[in-house]
Amino acid sequence: MSEPAMVETALSNSIGTFASLVAEGTPAPGGGSVAAYCGVLAASLGQMVCNLTIGKKKFAESEARLLVVRPQLERLGERLGNLIAEDAASFEGVLGAYRLPKESHEQNAARAEAIQRALQLAVAVPLETAGLSMEVLRLLREIADIGNSNALSDVAVGAQLAQTAVKGASYNVAVNLDSISDREFVSATRQKMDELIEESRTIADQVEARLQLQKA
Repeated sequence: MSEPAMVETALSNSIGTFASLVAEGTPAPGGGSVAAYCGVLAASLGQMVCNLTIGKKKFAESEARLLVVRPQLERLGERLGNLIAEDAASFEGVLGAYRLPKESHEQNAARAEAIQRALQLAVAVPLETAGLSMEVLRLLREIADIGNSNALSDVAVGAQLAQTAVKGASYNVAVNLDSISDREFVSATRQKMDELIEESRTIADQVEARLQLQKA
């Protein structure tokens, strides 16, 4: 097999089992895990552009900053990778709480409390996904200005993925908030999520505008 063919095969096989797991007839991993994975890919594209910029004389002025940004993206990507599994686990936790016995008053009360705890965790995980993906997006916005201009389209793809991660995570936040009884928690979380969505839209649009300006 030729080297290009081997590379092509390796890339095809690199998708791994995650897509297959999502495709199975089980509720998890689902949209929340996919949102986290989008955040991982966004962080990876940011690291790639850092690597394509660092060491290039043309972008020497950017090197010091990108040497700081690159490990930040690496850490964000690693944590988002962990959240892929944590999101699936939090969903299973909610299902487990709903399956608890409710034959007696005591059981019913314990079940209700367990459900609320599980729901709050099921909100906390995608909320963290959204927050970390927003951090990735902010760094991508910076890279769009100081990184290798030949890879600006890759930054733009990363920005769109990061925005998708924020928006996708927000769906899981919202669906679980609907069943949480702590109204103060619900209100504060919704406000935070709305702010993240709006900021992600603004920054992704800025990166796209930067790309369009380069093409003009």
